[in-house]
Amino acid sequence: MAYLRWRRFTELLSLDNPALGELFMRKRHKPIVAAPVEKWDAEYQAGIYDRLSRSEQRHHHRLLAAMIADRWPNPRVLEIGAGEGVFYEALRAYRPARYVGVDFSKPAIERGALRLAPEIAIGEVKMVLGDGRTFETDETFDVVVFSECIEHLGEVEALVAHYAPNLKPDGAVGLTMWLALKPLRLWHRLKAMGEVLDEAVINTPWGGGWLVAVVRPKG
Repeated sequence: MAYLRWRRFTELLSLDNPALGELFMRKRHKPIVAAPVEKWDAEYQAGIYDRLSRSEQRHHHRLLAAMIADRWPNPRVLEIGAGEGVFYEALRAYRPARYVGVDFSKPAIERGALRLAPEIAIGEVKMVLGDGRTFETDETFDVVVFSECIEHLGEVEALVAHYAPNLKPDGAVGLTMWLALKPLRLWHRLKAMGEVLDEAVINTPWGGGWLVAVVRPKG
């Protein structure tokens, strides 16, 4: 427990002091590598991610949904790395005009199609099998959401540039990220790319935490 408290302390400090995070980071030169799709597929099939539907695992979703709806009533949202669409369930209360969820795991998309079948039937929701690094659509959105996946999608600058054509003129990027030193590097880079509209940290009783933010990219 003492170690977890110390780790959380250094992570919170590194939000505003990147150099401090680098100082305490173990294996700082080791790149963040995404797990292969076969691993995600097997874990979805095994029900490992069923826990993500529990209330205590969704505080970050509820906060991000509220941040989005506060600025964009009835928002149009594209979520990359959507899994089975759990974030949509937090967004549903704000009556989104459109939600497109993209994930590269077929079992996740199939489960999402069942979970959100009523909204899919009336055209408000679409679940798409696709790679978040290269997915393309002609639709435009108020917010493109990356919930706990941005560290698996390559260089953040290239990623935001890829989805810039899908953002409306006042659009933004929504982010949730497990609070850890290496992913926080990407957060500092994303902050430098635009205007931070909202930012908050949610701590959990078991010692974990999430960063939740909305950033409007420059240009």
